[in-house]
Amino acid sequence: MTAPLVSIARLDGYEPTEVRRAMQAVLEPLGDMAAFAKPGCRALLKPNFLWPSAIEKAVCTHPEIARTAARLLREAGASEVTLTDSPGVGSATRCARKLGMGEGEPFRVVDVDDGDEAAGAGAAYRKLRVSRLMRGADLVVNLPKAKTHGQMVLTGAVKNCFGAVVGMDKAQWHFRAGRDHLAFARLLVHVHGLVAPALSILDGVTGMEGNGPGSGDPRPLGVLLASTNAHALDAILARILGVDAAAVPTLAAAREAGLLPERIEVAGPEPESLRPKPVWRLARPAIVRTFGGPGFLSPILDRLIGMRPAIDLRKCSSCGRCVEICAARAIAMEPGKGKDGRIPVIDRKACISCFCCQEVCPEGAIRVRSGPGARLLRIGAR
Repeated sequence: MTAPLVSIARLDGYEPTEVRRAMQAVLEPLGDMAAFAKPGCRALLKPNFLWPSAIEKAVCTHPEIARTAARLLREAGASEVTLTDSPGVGSATRCARKLGMGEGEPFRVVDVDDGDEAAGAGAAYRKLRVSRLMRGADLVVNLPKAKTHGQMVLTGAVKNCFGAVVGMDKAQWHFRAGRDHLAFARLLVHVHGLVAPALSILDGVTGMEGNGPGSGDPRPLGVLLASTNAHALDAILARILGVDAAAVPTLAAAREAGLLPERIEVAGPEPESLRPKPVWRLARPAIVRTFGGPGFLSPILDRLIGMRPAIDLRKCSSCGRCVEICAARAIAMEPGKGKDGRIPVIDRKACISCFCCQEVCPEGAIRVRSGPGARLLRIGAR
């Protein structure tokens, strides 16, 4: 396999002139936007829209990244530019409004469609409904955000494509993968292949550390990354953040599938020179893994050492989003000292540790925690 190229440009803020300068610089080694947008093409932008959130929270791709990409697409000849996503909460149009997108944008914001089944009988992932709009575009430009993730460690270019799976189907696929995080990562790699973005441009100007992808802490990182290979881009992001690629399930799945070569070419600053200090805080204990071994021991080890969601009732607003998103039906609102006389309670036996609840909690009240054995031994404890 030819070594893929990942281009890096420094960018310290979202001032429009500087964003344009940096985006042109990061695209130049890849042939500029003209290498992707053919005259008359229908281009689609796929941002990271998790839920309607203010810009300063760093939950969503910054609107100036989307605006600049759209302008460059139109200058290269695109006849139309559409922006869409299937957020975990809300809709694309609601997310756009919250981010300050309105009239006069260089793109059209639309809510995701109800999708079509993307695989026939006998396929590895049956009943997988993927957006017709995303699959039908002439050109998909992927606009992920640099954030931590409770289940996948990092959410980057590959994970961002999961927004092509429509509505609550995303939670159902978490449930079908069960406790096997690598199995879910293989699904993410498969969905990325269905969306097939020709170009990924990662917003790493301000990223999110800690309890990501929705309730962590915004932190300056100061970079844009671009590549035609989303797997390679995610590998370079991991290098910048000092995260072992083997600990990122989507990268492990990509390497297993032969989609990520050992050698990646870099244009721009060396990734290690961009490493933040102090270290980038993750959402989960990085040392703890899913345990194999004899079948009778695995459930015991999982209970003692495995990762699980934990609710901080001091922060909980009793909104019930965690209950709505849980495909395993492992969370219920029960009487307690909550804001409306109820609190969410997790059934540990039913929980599959997919961390959908942690991902959509608007208060940051759910965190990833290692099991009691790991905490006692201080192994990846949090």
